[in-house]
Amino acid sequence: MERRSTGLLRVPFIRRCSLHFADAPVGHAFLVNLNVLGTYIARDDMPHLGEQVTLRFRTPDTERELVIEGVVAWLNPRQQHPVHSLPPGFGVSFRLLSDENRRTIAGVVEEYVARHSVSP
Repeated sequence: MERRSTGLLRVPFIRRCSLHFADAPVGHAFLVNLNVLGTYIARDDMPHLGEQVTLRFRTPDTERELVIEGVVAWLNPRQQHPVHSLPPGFGVSFRLLSDENRRTIAGVVEEYVARHSVSP
């Protein structure tokens, strides 16, 4: 429960997204996991660490597109021994997450946990 309330629990979340970096055209990639603090994006083309990015994606069962500002927090380029079996990509730390977007993402996490909880 503590990991959920602090935002540390990341859940699998495979969803197509669009990315916009300051000096680059809009690109597309896939989100791999998600929580209220950030996301991991699978992509071979690596941005620069600390680069600002705007993400656009939809959550299940909603027509509303989330638009979230973030910063590239870590890189996982293609390597012989991938980090945590993640595909090449990068982690994004969310910045100035609106209350509505925070509630939406927290709902995704809670729904995943509820579906995958094991009863004692």
